[in-house]
Amino acid sequence: MNINLAPLSIKELEQLIADANTLIERKKAESIRNAKAKVEKIAADAGVSIEELLGLTTGASGAGGKVRKPAAVKFRHPQNESLTWTGRGKRPNWLQDELAKGEKLEDFAI
Repeated sequence: MNINLAPLSIKELEQLIADANTLIERKKAESIRNAKAKVEKIAADAGVSIEELLGLTTGASGAGGKVRKPAAVKFRHPQNESLTWTGRGKRPNWLQDELAKGEKLEDFAI
């Protein structure tokens, strides 16, 4: 598609750009509406909600995915019982400091 824009003035070109941007936004919105309608139809044909179709919920419970239970505390500081570690993730600073002093990890096991 070749459109000769050379004879247009700056004002006309700016208006053309503005009109094109407006049209682009309208077409994007229309495309989204059409896609949403298709997804809604597919979900309805399957007898599920869009959320279930996309895996955002699991059936009637409404819970999405698996929920991980908090880990039990496996290590505790002997003098300060508020300092704990589950054994998951990076070792806390207090435990690293104690191990650097020569303590053993087993000394902090619960």
